[in-house]
Amino acid sequence: MRPIQIFLLLSVVALFAGLYKVFEKMGEKGWKALIPGYNFYVWIKLVKRPWWYLILILIPTIGMYMLGILLVDTANYFGKRKFTDHVFAVLGYFIFMPMIGFSKTIKLIGEKPKEKEKPWLKEWGEAAVFAVIAATLIRTFAFEAFTIPTSSMEKTLLRGDYLFVNKMKYGAKIPSNPLTLPFTHNTMYGSSTKPSFLDWIELPYLRLPGWASIKNNDIVVFNFPEGDTVWKQNTNVSYYGELRNRVYRTGESADRIRQQMIDNDELLIRPVDKEDNYIKRCVAIPGDKLEVRKGDLYINDKPAFRADNQQNTYLVQGYDGFVAKYLKDNDVEAPDGDGLEDDGILGNGNGYRMDSINFFDFQAQLTNKEVELFKSHCARIEKYTWDTTFFDGAFPQSPDYKWNRDNFGPLVIPKAGVKVELNVKNLPLYRRIIEVYEGHELKVNGSQIVIDNSPVTSYTFDLDYYFMMGDNRHNSLDSRYWGFVPETHIVGSPSLVWLSKRPNSTLFSGFRTHRMISFVNNEGLTASFLWYFISGIIVITGINYFRRSRKEAKAKAKK
Repeated sequence: MRPIQIFLLLSVVALFAGLYKVFEKMGEKGWKALIPGYNFYVWIKLVKRPWWYLILILIPTIGMYMLGILLVDTANYFGKRKFTDHVFAVLGYFIFMPMIGFSKTIKLIGEKPKEKEKPWLKEWGEAAVFAVIAATLIRTFAFEAFTIPTSSMEKTLLRGDYLFVNKMKYGAKIPSNPLTLPFTHNTMYGSSTKPSFLDWIELPYLRLPGWASIKNNDIVVFNFPEGDTVWKQNTNVSYYGELRNRVYRTGESADRIRQQMIDNDELLIRPVDKEDNYIKRCVAIPGDKLEVRKGDLYINDKPAFRADNQQNTYLVQGYDGFVAKYLKDNDVEAPDGDGLEDDGILGNGNGYRMDSINFFDFQAQLTNKEVELFKSHCARIEKYTWDTTFFDGAFPQSPDYKWNRDNFGPLVIPKAGVKVELNVKNLPLYRRIIEVYEGHELKVNGSQIVIDNSPVTSYTFDLDYYFMMGDNRHNSLDSRYWGFVPETHIVGSPSLVWLSKRPNSTLFSGFRTHRMISFVNNEGLTASFLWYFISGIIVITGINYFRRSRKEAKAKAKK
């Protein structure tokens, strides 16, 4: 146990020791302060707050705000009504409560008389506190705003789409780190590295019941599985990916490079619920057999669902003006994410093997519909996939599994309660599951695998796992590179695009109105309801204006 955790434990003991005596001063039996849950119920009654405060107190993060309110109420009952008294009560609760309870000079005065007119600062302050509580409740357990940061789901979801994520569908997670700054995820405002949370309190994984389970082809928001350790110099780059790149470039051992990164303070550690949010399509659920053959996905040996907007890389030769105009008008991107050049021709896909395709005019990310559209306008168009001999660092980054983005598997997705044979060869598939996601100590002695000091030849999974892929299949960092997504990392389901803007557009330009106020489904977006929404606001505003005018007219007529 860390010193800060010991301090927090002792401070809680001091709080309830003081509450014991406070209860007695307020006419209640002191022992009631020592019964978890019930003590807060009694406390709420004593300061005359509504009973439903108890529900809010028991919710992580929200409970911190509610405890502050109870402390301020208690201070008022004992005559400590200055602003400085309230600050001391909240920040120094472990001193303040015993002082109130054990002091012989501090007497119970009673409820503070209601003010005829509250000072504006106090009124606004109270309103702000409850606004923060309400917004935090909604953000934590119902809906959270999310922005599509990359092109991995294009053209199903686009960079610059602003979503509301439904956390209730699969069951909202109870925050594991309740000490966090309101309205932030993992960093302070204006910073990409300074944490906005404290890890002094860490709660175990717990999820509320949802009304659905994840199904094949659902679009899902989740915490990035490799986001537990972040490279400070570029928080968008996985530490594990950077580590592998340095090993490849320098030839040094992973342990040596890891220690260098630690010594140079290059790393940030994040708990699960503070890892970055990603959005992908769940192509395989627990128990599924997954395989990618020449760029085509198969689930349980059958061709998988293909969204209408799914994109793959195609090579195009001998095109006409129609194709050039279509590419420019529709922002069709190159595989390296560069987009169109000024002349309407795509880049050559830097970073991709070009040894056998230099005779093509360009390569681009296209949907099946676009391929059919181009066929009569091009001399030649063909899908570009890597062959099985090319290794691109795909999961599980082992010489025994030389997979790549277009040739991957077969692989069975782990399922809770299912036992698998475990040996040195297939260990790379499951090692991170065993050590990181399910928290066991694992060692390898020659050909022997030892888990929690016991030699094993099999392993039974504790959690369900999922396999996520982007619809932009050749420009997506997904499970093909970092493996399985545990159930503990599932955040929710995207439900509504409320705003959509082209990346790098100005403040008042670049709006994609045809995507705004659109619901998200497995195919992408429904039709936009933006104009219905705006019309509804105009109608409601007009009705309210008419009613108010009539009311004012009647009042004048009576005079």
